Amino acid sequence: MTAGVVWITGLAGAGKSTVAAHVRDRLLAMGQLPVLLDGDALRAMLPYTPGYSRDERLKLARYYARLARELAEQGHLVICATVSLFHEVHEWNRRAIPGYIEVWLRVPVAQLRDRGCRTELYETAEQDVVGMDTLAEFPQGPDLVIDNYGPATPEAAADRIIAALDVSGRSTVGNSP
Repeated sequence: MTAGVVWITGLAGAGKSTVAAHVRDRLLAMGQLPVLLDGDALRAMLPYTPGYSRDERLKLARYYARLARELAEQGHLVICATVSLFHEVHEWNRRAIPGYIEVWLRVPVAQLRDRGCRTELYETAEQDVVGMDTLAEFPQGPDLVIDNYGPATPEAAADRIIAALDVSGRSTVGNSP
């Protein structure tokens, strides 16, 4: 796949950033030049401090989708790692982004609580947590569902995503041209 968007979504702490980095690194090793958009990094770059309400999260998700589309339309393969669990955003992406592939990293909240690196998020969060305080609109028709817990590894998740891409020009899943 030479251009398009790989939208990696899931709850906070599901491993989106880690898996996306593995996908990027594998594509770089294959001679591709992907663009990685990480939701946390994008949030930090904004000239204002966005909040965590549903409306503010939806506004950010729409922005991420439009940014990813703009880059894909310029010929880039974009990997976007973001919570952005809104059906309307997923539907817009499918309609508006050629080469769109949706990947849901599925991890139960109970498993996320057990992960040491993000325990504070699920136990003592100062903002609304999607999936606990805020309704998570999990993907209704993702191209890939990857259970990213238990014996699963970020490398194995990246393998599945890479396998779904044909870096010679076409995707093997999704609504790619």
